[in-house]
Amino acid sequence: MIDPFIAFVLLAAIVAVSIGSAKLVSWCLDRRGESARRSAHEAAFVAQARAELAATGWTPNREALYQAEIAATKRGDLLAAARYAEEQGRAA
Repeated sequence: MIDPFIAFVLLAAIVAVSIGSAKLVSWCLDRRGESARRSAHEAAFVAQARAELAATGWTPNREALYQAEIAATKRGDLLAAARYAEEQGRAA
């Protein structure tokens, strides 16, 4: 009487482990697909942002002047900030 019960429990355990393994593999595959989708979305976002910046006439030199102006303003050096702003106006 015990032997059929042990066989049933063993079979149920095998089924449970199999189902769990299948769910784990499915979850891993979904995560891989989600990661690829996220990477593609980020690449599209970066490409769109670069295109928008190029359309506005943005250049790395203007960005450097802008960042220098912000840093000078934070330091409280308003004369340097005004000088950077004037250079930005000439660069535009």
